Amino acid sequence: MVKTDGRTTRGQENKRQIVQALIALIREGHVSPTAEMVSARAGVGLRTVFRHFKDMETLYREITSEVDSIVAPVLATPLKGNTWQEKLMHAIERRADMFEKLAPIQAASLVHLHESEFLKNQQVRTVELQRHLLRAFLPAEVVRDKFLFEALDLILSFESWLRLRNDQQLSVKQAKKVLQRSVEQLLK
Repeated sequence: MVKTDGRTTRGQENKRQIVQALIALIREGHVSPTAEMVSARAGVGLRTVFRHFKDMETLYREITSEVDSIVAPVLATPLKGNTWQEKLMHAIERRADMFEKLAPIQAASLVHLHESEFLKNQQVRTVELQRHLLRAFLPAEVVRDKFLFEALDLILSFESWLRLRNDQQLSVKQAKKVLQRSVEQLLK
């Protein structure tokens, strides 16, 4: 039987608590929580935060696993519908639900985008993934129509979702309806 060092176990638990504290603060609306706020929420000293994470950038990298836990089940579920139009409407529902769950984390990421190479790269990967998923089921003639595809991509972007929910103060149901109606009008 392998004996586990209590310090190692405690260190792993502290690290987990720090990451969970950051996520909780972000979900509560603190788009840029300080190390002091994180340490207080995690119930650990400030030195412990920086022992596990050399800076806040390193800590923000840990949020990736939280994002992955939200995105992975969505990607693993096939779109429903017999036609590409039905699949598109289902994709809107799925994106909206996913965006709603990711909104606080994504908003915090956007705040730090200008100062973080990692977050910039994540943003590029996220946008490319969304575009790839859209291309995957749209008919070739829609994808080849550059302006139509770019308009669809813009309408179905996270930034559009944030504007509908935050700036325009629409409910989730209303925001979904706006996205669906916009896409329907665009495709006429």
